Amino acid sequence: MMERAEFVAQSSAGVAAEPLLQVRNLRLYFRTTKGVVQAVDDVSFVLGRRRSLTVLGESGCGKTTLARALLRLLPRNVHTFSGEVILEGVDLMKMNDEWFRREIRWRKISFVPQAAMNALNPVLRVGFQIAEPLILHHRVPYGEALRRAEEAARLVGLPVDFLSRYAFELSGGMRQRAIIAMALITNPKLIILDEPTSALDVLTQANIMNSLKKIKREFDVTYILITHDIATSSELADEVLVMYAGHLVEHSPAEVFYKSPLHPYAQKLMASVPTLREDKALEFIPGRPPSLINPPKGCRFAPRCPKRFEMCEQEPPLFSLDSGRVVKCWLMR
Repeated sequence: MMERAEFVAQSSAGVAAEPLLQVRNLRLYFRTTKGVVQAVDDVSFVLGRRRSLTVLGESGCGKTTLARALLRLLPRNVHTFSGEVILEGVDLMKMNDEWFRREIRWRKISFVPQAAMNALNPVLRVGFQIAEPLILHHRVPYGEALRRAEEAARLVGLPVDFLSRYAFELSGGMRQRAIIAMALITNPKLIILDEPTSALDVLTQANIMNSLKKIKREFDVTYILITHDIATSSELADEVLVMYAGHLVEHSPAEVFYKSPLHPYAQKLMASVPTLREDKALEFIPGRPPSLINPPKGCRFAPRCPKRFEMCEQEPPLFSLDSGRVVKCWLMR
């Protein structure tokens, strides 16, 4: 087991009560030949320390773009990138790119991308790739970095002898564990996981989720889990954030969201998921997601919503409820 002194930044009770991450009015638009894509549009939320936030939504709703906005992994065709991303009281949006790369990315925020095979270099041994963030960002000597890579591998259930292998010699589950070890090794405050169990069999998914839960329980780690797999997300989530067409439409504690979502889109999303212990008729969401180049006026879900009414022609604000839930729907007024 990895020594806590190496992987955990100790915090007092007072510091632990302070939010780790505050996102305010975050926008990320892209310029294309057909127009401006409003991929993330005015998203705001707060995430506490040692919490796990699951981001749900259909493909194309802005989940992965939100992650890339937080990490500032931006393509060249950015049209608008604005708002506030405050990590431990510091607004990251005020940092220049070089300072952000050296002080934030992979030191305080790390990333587990989709498709581990594509994320790993096929001509470098897995052990070196796990150790590389320590060498680059912390100037740790090569031998010491490899030793700590072995500790990180044990933590995620990756056999140490696999570190001398290449990515193509590992199974999908083992490659995913290697990427998670790489994300952990610099002791970041926040780990963003983008579909960490996609394209894996059910047993491997369960083993990886159990590893993530163990890490969260034992170490000072906060997760943002991006997924469309509602069943898997429920294993790890403390809070759920639902996105639709670039908007945040609901942010609720997990214990109440999975039982009673409030936004009509979230309700339809949950109604489409089969359950083992309940015999229910599955539902679907009619129509298709709107274009993010020319989104609907007013509520973006209104054209597909069974509960729409005249107020939906205007864009709803985010309603904060007494229960601590936040919902972007006129039904909450």
